[in-house]
Amino acid sequence: MTSAARLSAAVMSSLRCPGCRSALALAEGELVCTVESCGARYPVVEGVPVLIDERRSIFRAADIAVELTDGSRRARRPGGLRALVRALTPSISLSIKATANLARLVSLLRVHTLFPRVLVVGDGVHGEDLNALLSSADAEIVRTNVAPGPQVALICDPHDLPFEDGSFDAVAAEGVLQRVLDPWQCTREIHRVLKVRGLVYADTPFMQQVHQGTHDFCRFTHLGHRRLFRSFEEIDSGASAGPGMALAWAWRYFLWSFGRTRLLSFLLRTFADFTSFFLTAVDRRLVDRSRALDAAASVYFLGRRSTTTLSDRELVAGYRGAEVKAAWGVGAPRPVNEVFSEWAAVGWDEGMARNHAPSVEEMLEAALAARGEVGPFNAIDAGCGNGWVVRWLRAHDHCLAATGVDCSASMIAKARSLDPEGTYVLADLREWTPPEPVDLVHAMEVLYYFDDPVALLRRIRVEWLRPGGWAIFGIDHYAENAASHCWPERLGVRMTTWPTERWQAALEEAGFEQVRLWRAATRDDGPGTLAMLARTPAANVAMSEKESTRAA
Repeated sequence: MTSAARLSAAVMSSLRCPGCRSALALAEGELVCTVESCGARYPVVEGVPVLIDERRSIFRAADIAVELTDGSRRARRPGGLRALVRALTPSISLSIKATANLARLVSLLRVHTLFPRVLVVGDGVHGEDLNALLSSADAEIVRTNVAPGPQVALICDPHDLPFEDGSFDAVAAEGVLQRVLDPWQCTREIHRVLKVRGLVYADTPFMQQVHQGTHDFCRFTHLGHRRLFRSFEEIDSGASAGPGMALAWAWRYFLWSFGRTRLLSFLLRTFADFTSFFLTAVDRRLVDRSRALDAAASVYFLGRRSTTTLSDRELVAGYRGAEVKAAWGVGAPRPVNEVFSEWAAVGWDEGMARNHAPSVEEMLEAALAARGEVGPFNAIDAGCGNGWVVRWLRAHDHCLAATGVDCSASMIAKARSLDPEGTYVLADLREWTPPEPVDLVHAMEVLYYFDDPVALLRRIRVEWLRPGGWAIFGIDHYAENAASHCWPERLGVRMTTWPTERWQAALEEAGFEQVRLWRAATRDDGPGTLAMLARTPAANVAMSEKESTRAA
């Protein structure tokens, strides 16, 4: 199979029939499906496999083979005066975030993968960017497209990626999903060929006119783009090119539409570009604004392959544009993850961090003091929101590691965006278990959102904490805080409203010892945060209960 000169032996062995996904064998310059009932044959032209299933694709392998053989596509370039004018005309296309996003993709790859293998779908990802970022012998970039190109190693249709499941550590698709008939099928294929927790980066037009001729089908808002990748956990997303570029494109196509001859159209387009190119420079100041997100020229998504699917309700709750109209407290109580995603979208998480900081600092100082001089520690922040407590813990001199866990996809995405080096997990606290027990668990404004707080407390003690570990919890919604009694109705969320004595009993019922409750960060206008500090029992008791819990 070495005649496919641009592919390594490892990638060649992962190739699969795009029709039935069975293994392929090289025979007389062709790749042949090894399943007799299929028997599909695919040409290898000039060392480039052409793996197109013509029964499901709009592309024909024979046409592509001709282009590969005679290079006619690459030879068809304008020359003369028109080419000179085109070269001197300033560009109205500027992706503000592309290079930084690719750099972050590579950085994440390097953290978790020693020998990354990256699949590039389409020709939108700039080769220089990835080559510079992955310039080492231990990284492999596999470039695919439906048309020949100087760096294209394999011809395929992204609706049917011809690779074995779990073949790649990352997939990059820039300027691709608008050009396919079924972008949802393409993202399913990306999900399939990625390894567990594999990375994906996609950049797709939103406010852009048709520019791919007969192969230009779709546009996506930021929210619509996120739904394409609902089977992935978000690391970051947003506008990659702003409204300045969108306006410049609109001006170009407005003037261009007056042209009735090729020459007039060329002149109008050139005039439009010279009179609007400066608009893209404004995007550097606008691209991160919420109103710019609703008017972006293109949007991006960076995420990880997930085993769960983002619900449409939480997707809608995570809308980050300028037309946010919250309807909290209307109708039946809503799942808390939807509410938290709305808070992340409108920036309430930042206010929560500021308001809770005095209580949290007092609580953490008490917990660390209770540990005494016992050396380094690792920690979990349950209900981490945008990760502000995780960042506080990681900055502590004795903290080895801190993990944030939250049920809100938007909160976790925001935490990962603010703290790329941190560890953040999207999970239901009632079901998640850390890989290893930790020394300290913190949770602020979490416990009262659960129907059965005792069950969660018991799980934290048995499954999350080491024997002798400490937990510190804080809540502002409790019976003695009368001002908080309206929160369930106002926010549209069910809450457990217990007095202080019941919370102490709950900790003891869950098996904690050395339980201490007090009011943290008290103020003249309120009773303060109900802080609860507790310790796990001795090793023999904790371990025996853990074993019996797992056995059950």
